[in-house]
Amino acid sequence: MAVYYKPVKIKIPLSKDGKKEKYYPRVANRRKEDLRDIADRISSMSTFSPSDVVGVLEAFTGLIPELLKDNTSVELGDLGTFSLHISAEGVDSEEEVTRHRIKKSTIAFRPSKRLKQDIATVDYRKIPKK
Repeated sequence: MAVYYKPVKIKIPLSKDGKKEKYYPRVANRRKEDLRDIADRISSMSTFSPSDVVGVLEAFTGLIPELLKDNTSVELGDLGTFSLHISAEGVDSEEEVTRHRIKKSTIAFRPSKRLKQDIATVDYRKIPKK
């Protein structure tokens, strides 16, 4: 397995060295797998049918938002943890802090140590020019 990347030119408006553009590697040719694809993979590694796995995964993906809205962090073993975070405007006193100051909610994912270690061994390959 390898992760392919390509060079991408990025404009740097306030560059210290005076250069206005630099090249950076960006992940390219990324494939996408949906819930059914993942269910088929899990099914081939177990005794569960694809439809059993889809049912469990559908229930699981429906449960995560409910748990987050119930102020619960969702720890998924060696995968990592999902948690809810908020952004708000700052105020001068504690009394002024109300729910109306909250501007948006975001979902954060913190990968586990094991997942970070696994990803650290990625084989990166540059896409050859055509």
